[in-house]
Amino acid sequence: MLTYILYGLFILSCVVLVVVILLQPGKSGAGDLFSSNLSSTAFGPRGTASILAKITIGAAASFMLIALMLSLPGVTGQHSVLQSTEAESQPSPVQTPTPQATATPATSQSPAASASPATSPK
Repeated sequence: MLTYILYGLFILSCVVLVVVILLQPGKSGAGDLFSSNLSSTAFGPRGTASILAKITIGAAASFMLIALMLSLPGVTGQHSVLQSTEAESQPSPVQTPTPQATATPATSQSPAASASPATSPK
């Protein structure tokens, strides 16, 4: 039950984080990134005073904390995804008896003589 509550809060914090980031106004144009203007700091001249920035920080912190809590094995269970499937039972290899070499009767002909017919002299 705790897992479902955490997943619900996690999805809620994701949605809030995306919406709040998209609602924030841009600080400057893309050309200002390459200028040497020192008054353009990370949060602007007034700091993090706006309500959207505070909500963004809170949503980001909750996102990270819930993500860490969901990664704990005590919350989601003591098993791994890889361990959730049953191990396939592999049958032990059956040893087949090797056939005994049988003795073949020896023939009086040589293999060269029986393989090619004799040619007649011209």
